[in-house]
Amino acid sequence: MMSNENNYEKSMIVNVILKPETEDNIIDVLMDEMNKQKSIKSNDYQLEQPVKTSDGAYIQLCYTRKLPGRNKLLEYEKRYLRMNIRKISDREVVIDIRQQSSTDSKNALKFIETISKGDSTLNLRHINLELLNGKNKIEFFDRIAAYTFEMWRLKTITGITVKQGTIEEDEEDEEVRIDDENEASTLSGISQAVLNGSGLRSNEFVQESINKGYYISAMRYRYEHKQDATEFAVVLSFKNQDLRVDIDKTYLEEEGRIYVQPFVKAEQNEIVVKFQDAAYKIFGELLEMQNAE
Repeated sequence: MMSNENNYEKSMIVNVILKPETEDNIIDVLMDEMNKQKSIKSNDYQLEQPVKTSDGAYIQLCYTRKLPGRNKLLEYEKRYLRMNIRKISDREVVIDIRQQSSTDSKNALKFIETISKGDSTLNLRHINLELLNGKNKIEFFDRIAAYTFEMWRLKTITGITVKQGTIEEDEEDEEVRIDDENEASTLSGISQAVLNGSGLRSNEFVQESINKGYYISAMRYRYEHKQDATEFAVVLSFKNQDLRVDIDKTYLEEEGRIYVQPFVKAEQNEIVVKFQDAAYKIFGELLEMQNAE
């Protein structure tokens, strides 16, 4: 159970901003709307009291999920979701949804859409890869790899997923996943291109994929701690419209051997938040650059 993948933090983020015509503080507006929703009886979910924090707010949502093929005793399962609201400015927040399944994220998004529609001054925005042009779709993953973190350094690329079509299309579309278990030589070339600063576009596999109409939809990066004998793999991916940041594996070195062992939740949370912030910053910079062009 300790090694089960469900012990790894998985997240999705969306962005909410205040429209220009209002001068209210966005956290106050969101708190009012969440309290309003809490007072309304819903058949879809139950809400705990929203809590204001030093850097934003958080709220926990509970819903009941029906499990197909289970006997009557186990037919229904209660699911709990926590949404952390991080303040970027008085007019802008990032909402960090912690989830373990697509059903969780769908319910969370439904709630956030209800909140944003409840007040005409709020505007929900998705961190959507489709908003970036072809060059910047690749540049996003390059800049993540080049981003400087205080305590971690990039060790290698351990996976890449390319997909044909668009982000909004059905997930049944053709998808090619390359990971370190079955395509070591291809990944070695991608890692070398990234680590020496020449970028993903210089890699033959990536260039061939682009020429065939594919785009990169996910990458798995492996980092090592600058001081401790620990490592972790993190996956950045776009599913439908939204950015996901998931801890894939964490590793601990003992007596010269590497063991797969989940970090404590506080350490995992720190990694997820740092990567969310980096991804949000990079995405915003690329959008701004596109608009300027």
